[in-house]
Amino acid sequence: MTTGTTGSRRGKVRAAQLGGVDTVEAGDDGLLLTVTFLGKAPHGLGPENVRIDGGRRITGITAVDVSVEREEDPELDDRLYVTLDKAGDTSRYRLSLVETDPYGRPGTEPYRGFDQRYHSATFSFRPDCPTPFDCKDEPHDEPDFPAAPVIDYTARDYDTIRKLLLDRLALTTPDWVERNPADLGTTLVELLAHTGDQISYQQDAVATEAYLDTARRRVSVRRHVKLIDYAMHDGCNARAYVTVRTADDRTLAPGTFRFASVDVRSLDPHDRPSRAR
Repeated sequence: MTTGTTGSRRGKVRAAQLGGVDTVEAGDDGLLLTVTFLGKAPHGLGPENVRIDGGRRITGITAVDVSVEREEDPELDDRLYVTLDKAGDTSRYRLSLVETDPYGRPGTEPYRGFDQRYHSATFSFRPDCPTPFDCKDEPHDEPDFPAAPVIDYTARDYDTIRKLLLDRLALTTPDWVERNPADLGTTLVELLAHTGDQISYQQDAVATEAYLDTARRRVSVRRHVKLIDYAMHDGCNARAYVTVRTADDRTLAPGTFRFASVDVRSLDPHDRPSRAR
C-alpha cells in the first residue's frame, strides 16, 4: 500500500470517529510505552486490553498498568501510557488493543469501536539511533569466479565448432600446441565437433519439421494435417492401362510381354512410335 493510500485511510478513520493506534514509542527504560491514538482514546481501557506480541529472546511481555492522557483540544490526539512488567529485546514487537477473553486476559478480537487495520502497531524497544562510534568494516573476499567464455552461437557446423574449441583451448591450456590428427587431444576436439554438428543438425531438423510451411518429410506433413482431422494418403507410383490386341484368339503365357515406360521427348522424331488410331 502506498503512503498516499495509507494517509487517506487514516483520514477516513478520523472522520468516522473510529478508534485507532497511530504510533507506539518505548521509553528509555523499556518499561513504559507511549501509545498515540488516531483521535480520541476510548473509555474503559485496562491492562487486560493491551496485548504485546513478538520478540525473540524475551517473550510473554504483559501490561501491568495503563493511564490515559486526554487532550481538551478536539484537534489533538489522546495518548495512552502502558507500564510493562519487563523490557523486550532488539527485535520487533506489536502492541494491540483487544477485547478480553472469558478468563479476563487479552484476547485476539480488536477492541470495540477500533478500525480493523489500526487496532495495533509495531514498535521496537531499541530504536535505530545513530552511534558516535565507527564500526570497522569487515574485509569481504570477493569470489574468484573464472571468466565466462565467449559463446559464438553461429558456430553450428563441424569446421566452426572445431575452430571454436581449439581457440578456447589455446586460452585455457596454452602449453598444448599439438594439432596432429593422431594426437589424443585433437581426436577429442574433433569428436566433440562431430557431436556438436550432429546436435545442430537435429535441432535444425526438428525446428523445420515443426511447421507445416517448412516441413520437408511427408510423414511430418501427414502428422500436421492429422491434427485437423485430414486423412492424408501415403501416395503411390504412376499407373497406366495397356491394351493388347491379337489377330486371333490365343493364350499368352506369363512373361510373354514386358512393358517399359519411355520418355518420348528424348527420342528422335523419326524413331518415335506412331500413335495407334
